[in-house]
Amino acid sequence: MQPLPLIAITLGDPAGVGPEVIAKAFHEDGGFPACRAIVVGDAEFLRSIAAKIGIALQINPVGSLKEARFQTGVLDVLHLKNVPSGFRQGRASAEGGKASVDSIRTAVELAMRHEVDAITTAPINKESMHLAGVHYPGHTELLADLTDTKEVALMLAGDHLRVVLVTTHVPVHRIHSLITPKRVATTLRLTNDWLKKHVTAHPKIAVTGLNPHCGDGGIFGNEEETAILPALETVRAEGVQVDGPFSADAFFARLKPNEYDAVVAMYHDQGMIPVKMESQGTAVNITLGLPILRTSVDHGTAYDIAGQGVASPESLKIAINKAAALCRQPTLAAK
Repeated sequence: MQPLPLIAITLGDPAGVGPEVIAKAFHEDGGFPACRAIVVGDAEFLRSIAAKIGIALQINPVGSLKEARFQTGVLDVLHLKNVPSGFRQGRASAEGGKASVDSIRTAVELAMRHEVDAITTAPINKESMHLAGVHYPGHTELLADLTDTKEVALMLAGDHLRVVLVTTHVPVHRIHSLITPKRVATTLRLTNDWLKKHVTAHPKIAVTGLNPHCGDGGIFGNEEETAILPALETVRAEGVQVDGPFSADAFFARLKPNEYDAVVAMYHDQGMIPVKMESQGTAVNITLGLPILRTSVDHGTAYDIAGQGVASPESLKIAINKAAALCRQPTLAAK
């Protein structure tokens, strides 16, 4: 019998809800039933947050994976000793940013050495990262750099809807300059490749436009004509089955469950809002294009409720279970 997948769970920004939802998820289910898990972060800080919210968490701090027990009721933590004494939750800080990046780097190193099968990340805060001198827009770009990957994309997968973004965490005024034929085509290829590996041998993808009503013939913008349509023509010639561009408001309003295997949207809110409305907290963030498997929660650090015992662990549970399922699933390409 094959052992359960081994997943590294990063602690996230210690000032946010990451430590709390990890403690809750482990406590509520008596462990992580779908996998063996190693949390990467500060073991003593995690213990203190668990105690603060009324959970007596049995933690096994380890210096390496070889010391992990993987015993029922015991949470193994790769102890990085990187959260200072007296650390305050609920606010951005250089200390929190450094701790969160340390956890990610360590988890990625484990995955790149094939010591873990996947990583699941708790939320980080971009301001804290920047205060720590780590200037990335978010997880996706940091993971790409750490794995020396040139082309990546963010997918948010809900119950019946998967959306992949052409642009992620950029100011709205910069979006139009980033919508290029090359960038759109790259996102479509990454989406198609992932779907062929994990979902279906013949993916069907939809693409939204950028402008209201897809520009209405250029009245409201011409990126559909100058960037999106040329990209569609390029990937169609390569065998990618793709429809669009569609006006996003009308498209998402009429979209039937599983009508398309994925939708490629042009910018963050255009794609994230429909998935989050459809999934109501059960969506999973998956990074496409990496040489490692990474899933994540669909929420942020929630500084306003950190440490209060009210954060839900459901998104984390779903992200961990999704990573475990993808680890166990034979890829379609291998069938």
